[in-house]
Amino acid sequence: MAKILPHVEMHQVFGRISVTTQNASQTIRQPKSEQSIQQPKAELTIDRQSAQVKIDQSAGWHNLDLKSARVRIAEAADAGKQAVLDGIARHAEEGDALLHIERNKGKNLFAEQAAANVSMSVIGTKYDTGSTPAFQAVSYDVTPARLDVNWQTHAPAIQATTHAPEYTYQPGQVNISMAQYPSLDIQAAGIFIDEKG
Repeated sequence: MAKILPHVEMHQVFGRISVTTQNASQTIRQPKSEQSIQQPKAELTIDRQSAQVKIDQSAGWHNLDLKSARVRIAEAADAGKQAVLDGIARHAEEGDALLHIERNKGKNLFAEQAAANVSMSVIGTKYDTGSTPAFQAVSYDVTPARLDVNWQTHAPAIQATTHAPEYTYQPGQVNISMAQYPSLDIQAAGIFIDEKG
């Protein structure tokens, strides 16, 4: 006759944990900066004045008795003025001599004055061809040339536009879950005993 003693049967299932992760992500983008450069042209101005030479050779022409009408008239006017002054002086001297005629006893003043007047050359213009030295015959005046150069520069116009970096970040995640829950099953066995055997 078999005899089974009562006992306890246990069935255990271990728990399992499931872990899933999601990595963090990060992106950085740097847009290019924008730049524009403009260089205005320089300005150049040139002011030029040519040299001038003025040559006067009238003295040389006068040496050759090649004179203009204006010069001839001026010389004749000077000669006439001098003749008038000489005539006034002569008449004053003759009048003074006749005023004191008693001092000139034995002289015929009238005859002497008449003879002097007759012997005088005819008043006229005496032209002089000139005796100007050769180095003075030509005069000149020189105005030197002038050159003014002016530069006007302009600074470059620079414009720069910068852009901040574009930054995005996705944090990572860790997910923990139970893939299998633990369990414990306890059963009582061998409760009935067969005595008949």
